[in-house]
Amino acid sequence: MIDRAGSRPMITNPDRFGRVLIFAAHPDDETIACGGLLQRASISLVLFAVDGAPRRYAFEQKFGSLRAYSEERFREASRALGLVPRCSFGRLARKDGTPFADQHLFRELGEAFASLERMTRDFSPDLLVSHAFEGGHIDHDACHILAKQTACALSVPHLEFPLYWRTTQGQDVFQRFRDRRNDEIVLQLSSQELRVKQQMLAEYKTQREQTSVFAVVTERFRPMAESDHLDAVWSRYPFENRWRQLRAEVFFRNIVEFRANTYPMSSSTSCSY
Repeated sequence: MIDRAGSRPMITNPDRFGRVLIFAAHPDDETIACGGLLQRASISLVLFAVDGAPRRYAFEQKFGSLRAYSEERFREASRALGLVPRCSFGRLARKDGTPFADQHLFRELGEAFASLERMTRDFSPDLLVSHAFEGGHIDHDACHILAKQTACALSVPHLEFPLYWRTTQGQDVFQRFRDRRNDEIVLQLSSQELRVKQQMLAEYKTQREQTSVFAVVTERFRPMAESDHLDAVWSRYPFENRWRQLRAEVFFRNIVEFRANTYPMSSSTSCSY
């Protein structure tokens, strides 16, 4: 298979992966979606997009501050990813070194893209893997947009994974792509890979309630979709921004503005959607 971003061959052998970069929104996303894939990579880098400490959820009351909560989540990530050989992790940051705020990444797509493109170029992966665009969490969808543009700019093969979304009838769907296609890559984890993944998830003690709803035996991937759901059926992001009920159309406008402003600065002029 040939990657849409360029002429590099797409890696589709489910038993072996080379240099893999996982771009995830929050600590634990990478383990839920890619815990097995990480174990099959020859070397891997996980990049996290935001600080993992959303406002107005009262986390500062339990941990003393949102910063303390964020720091604990990344300590958990360090322990979890430390169970995978030849795996390291990093975080996107603004020019001044500060992290991007949870649930607000969509407001700073340009600066986040500059950080992701630089770190991806430095790592030089054989494969970039990130979120599908699914309308479940606004940070996940922002990561999809950033990963797609970075893969296109650097001609890196790229895959996407599903996490969760909600149907128009209000039903929660986990680890299934919103739009069905026939090009999925399904990893069936071995017993050893499953044990390690379970150990990784166990390190995310602050997220125990959230991670318990996900299946761990299989992982699903596919080539990143050519088009995004900018005409999406969902009107609001249901899993967060509960205090303000952010409308999806606000996010979509930011995507259009980001692409209009970013393409002229991109290292590639072939990106089109």
